[in-house]
Amino acid sequence: MFTNSRRDVGRYKQPLIAHRSVADFLADEVTPGINSMGSEPPLDILYSPTGGKTTVVMFHAAARPQSPLPIFAGGNVAADHGVNRIHVSDPGLCAGDGVRIAWFAGTEQLPLQRVLPDVLKKLIDDAGGERTVFWGPSAGGFAALYYSRFFANSLAMPVNPQTILANFGYANQRSYTKAAFGAESPEQHDEVLTGRICSDLRQHYAGETPNYVYYVQNLLDSHVEYHMKPFLESLRPSARVRTHLSDNWGVGHVAPQVTELRTILSSMTDPAVDWASHFDSR
Repeated sequence: MFTNSRRDVGRYKQPLIAHRSVADFLADEVTPGINSMGSEPPLDILYSPTGGKTTVVMFHAAARPQSPLPIFAGGNVAADHGVNRIHVSDPGLCAGDGVRIAWFAGTEQLPLQRVLPDVLKKLIDDAGGERTVFWGPSAGGFAALYYSRFFANSLAMPVNPQTILANFGYANQRSYTKAAFGAESPEQHDEVLTGRICSDLRQHYAGETPNYVYYVQNLLDSHVEYHMKPFLESLRPSARVRTHLSDNWGVGHVAPQVTELRTILSSMTDPAVDWASHFDSR
């Protein structure tokens, strides 16, 4: 059941453009600001075009308990880059007040993994840039990897991502599938992960990889064993993938400081960087 108890769109001080549905958004003219589509749950996207040559689609990590929604994260990371920005708030968090992480995979009412590529394409086309980066930490990294693959020659830049949801905390998985899909039993939970959504990016990346992947990972994070290694080992040798690894960010599921994230992002959004040469020269 959709809950609006955490919803506070006004705190962003941005124009709000309400669309009755995703279909209506796809038929309407694009307007910068918070585009809110539907209502149960709403899909909220903050669109900030600058006329830049690169567009960055940004996904957020898990939410803090009772944090207000929507969440448009990553603005500080992309600051001063001169890029077009598309911030996506995870509508799955609206499924229940106890849901902190939903991996941008959707709900019973909103099959996000199916409809969001069309929404993003409309915004990316409107921005008019030449290149697209999909960025996100943790759960947002799962989304960056998932959605980038629909856009040939785009770049996914996940930071400490989950890649196999079944390898993540079971309590968080169950909270999401119960609230978003009504999965009451373990069997129903498994059916959501295996039949209702893509929950394993190894399957999503089977075959040739049409996009680029710049995988950013803290080596002192358990995600190395449970998510990074099995994902990278599943890829074909021809996959256009590079890694940025560090053991200097702290023990556990810890991301780099914002200043370092800015540097990492700018290393790939710089127009002088040729992605084809960078990734094909491994």
